Amino acid sequence: MDNDSSIENNEYLHGMMDKKLICTYNNEINPENMQLKLSLQPIEAKLEHIFAIPVPGLTREVVEENPYLRANIYRLHNAYEEAGFDEHYFDLLIDFAKNGPEKRTIIAEAAIKCNEFYQLKDASGTVIDGMEDDEPEEVVHIVRYEVVTDEASEGSDLGEREIGQWKIIDIDDLLEGNVFH
Repeated sequence: MDNDSSIENNEYLHGMMDKKLICTYNNEINPENMQLKLSLQPIEAKLEHIFAIPVPGLTREVVEENPYLRANIYRLHNAYEEAGFDEHYFDLLIDFAKNGPEKRTIIAEAAIKCNEFYQLKDASGTVIDGMEDDEPEEVVHIVRYEVVTDEASEGSDLGEREIGQWKIIDIDDLLEGNVFH
């Protein structure tokens, strides 16, 4: 596999999948001693859950740049559990808003039914994972997506938000949801 088509340099892939998920797949399959055959044909998709992270300015990028915020998320949750929406809760909320209050994170989970063929062979040609024959099977994958929305630019309708690009952040709970907090 040449460098231009490798997973690390694939801009299309990085545009649609979170880097932790890409890294997991990249670490599992060594193209020098394994051969992967994968074919997916989506049949049906059903939205299972969709929700907004209720903290303004809290995005994956902000948490990666400011790791101390992970602990603050738990402090915010505990403050609410102890006293509801009191002064301490709002002080913690303001700390998050300093990182870009105009941004909001939306997370969605979908069940996607596919006709799938998956086969992983070692260097000798022995199937070490997946299907033995060449017939695809019907499978359902639970896929978690994430998008960041932003306040609309000037000249847009009042209340309108700009929606970023949806990214796949987890498949079949491989990364236990890949939550950023």
